[in-house]
Amino acid sequence: MKSFANRFTVVLDANVLFPFLKRDLLLSCAAEGLYRPRWTNLINREWSSAAILAEHMTQEQADHVLAAMYTHFDEAEIEGYEPLIDGLTLPDPDDRHVLAAAIRIKADMIVTDNIKDFPSETLDGFEIEACTADKFLANTIDLFKIDAIRAIRDARERCINPPIGRDEYLHKMIAAGLVETANEVKPYFDDL
Repeated sequence: MKSFANRFTVVLDANVLFPFLKRDLLLSCAAEGLYRPRWTNLINREWSSAAILAEHMTQEQADHVLAAMYTHFDEAEIEGYEPLIDGLTLPDPDDRHVLAAAIRIKADMIVTDNIKDFPSETLDGFEIEACTADKFLANTIDLFKIDAIRAIRDARERCINPPIGRDEYLHKMIAAGLVETANEVKPYFDDL
C-alpha cells in the first residue's frame, strides 16, 4: 500500500465489502493510496457471513479474503468504539456500531449503500459524511484520475478465471450499481 500523509479516512460498511466487485474496486483505490480504509471486526463478520450465507464463498474463502485485507491494510482495524454505541441514535440501531467506529477514529466518511440509515442531521454533529460506494468511487476517479484508473485497470486485470474484457467489466460495474463510476471510467476506456 502506498502511504500518503493526511489521507482521507473512510469507514467501509459491510454492504460495500460484499459483493466482490465493490470491495475489489474500493480496496484497489485504497491500495493506490487514494484514501485510508477502515473497518471493524464486526463489519468484516457481517459481510463475510452474508457472502457465505448467499453461497458466494465458503468459510475458507472468506477467511482467505479477510487475511489478505488485514495483510494489505494492517492499520485498518478499529478498536475501542464499543462504549460509544449505546449513546447513538440511528434509524436502524444495528448500524450504530459503524457510526461509533467512525467517531472513534474521527473518520471523514462512512461509505455505505444504506444512506437512509445514516442521516446527515445525525452525522453532521460528528463532522462525518455518508456516501454510497458508487458516488465515492466516482468522486475518487474525478479527483485522482490517473491513479484511480490504474487501480481499476489492475482490479480488472486480476480477473483471470475467466478473464474479463473492458466492455464486460463496465457492464459488471453497472450491474453492481456502480453507474456513476462506470460513467466516470468510460472516457478512459482504452486505459482499462
